Amino acid sequence: MSASSRTLPAFLVSLLLTAVALVGCSSDGADTTADSTTPAASAEGFPVTVEFAGSEPVTLDNQPERIVSLSPTATEMLFAVGAGDQVVAVDEYSDYPADAPTVAGLSGYSPSVEAVLDYDPDLVVLMDKSESIVDGLKSAGVPVLMIRSARNLDDSYSQIDQLAMATGHGATGSGVIEEMRSGIQAAIDSVPASVKDAGLTYYHELTSDYYTTTDGTFIGQIYSEFGLRSIAEGDSGYPQLTSEAVVAADPDYVFLANTRAEGTTPETVAQRPGWDTITAVREDQVINLNDDIASRWGPRIVELVEQIAQALNSHAAVPAAA
Repeated sequence: MSASSRTLPAFLVSLLLTAVALVGCSSDGADTTADSTTPAASAEGFPVTVEFAGSEPVTLDNQPERIVSLSPTATEMLFAVGAGDQVVAVDEYSDYPADAPTVAGLSGYSPSVEAVLDYDPDLVVLMDKSESIVDGLKSAGVPVLMIRSARNLDDSYSQIDQLAMATGHGATGSGVIEEMRSGIQAAIDSVPASVKDAGLTYYHELTSDYYTTTDGTFIGQIYSEFGLRSIAEGDSGYPQLTSEAVVAADPDYVFLANTRAEGTTPETVAQRPGWDTITAVREDQVINLNDDIASRWGPRIVELVEQIAQALNSHAAVPAAA
């Protein structure tokens, strides 16, 4: 199924980067895992030099004590590796974990240097959509780490590793990564080969006007681990289809990543004209996902993989591929 020629509007990019997602780039198969270099370390393990793919290396002379995060994914990573007590402020969309110090109006999309500097940070972690304030923060002497959209799981692991090192929690970061690898692999292995080899297709709904994902995106590669194929194609990775195109493609599974943002449910999907003929609807294989988990590439991605595995395992009779 080919995508329409329309591309994702700017306001939807913001939505998908936060409540729906930071949009990942298509994978070209390159190994983007960043190597870290540690200079002659002090007794506390600093100074340390960290590097994220696509960004310049940053050397931190001391363990940061006042971190500001302008990325929901980075916030989840920081707390997961044990740096939560060092985080003094996070952007308004960083809603997990519950004790993250979310600041209303602190934006990762229209960031203010002055607003960030109000928290006297000794490290700022942001996403590439916040790049406009990097020069201002550097001029103020504040180290900046930029998180770019993960293209694959290795990118996610690398970013967790680098954040853990940057905050003085390298060993904890390694443990988080190992738990993720183990949990993801266990979920994938739980699905029978007969299901993975059945040629099943899926439609992953980002918005109710039919923006979706292709196999080349971060989330598309997660589905690919189960042998699932997207009904969508397109160079953007996130094409917009039509209702008629989805019906014609007849996906075996529909995964909804707009349940909170738009209130979409399996029931509302079934009421769409013609959708009652789709295999996913007829076989009760329309799956609600957690919008945030499906849009971020932090440690909770394990929960998404487990949910996909559960959906595939819950139907003993796998529908034949179209």
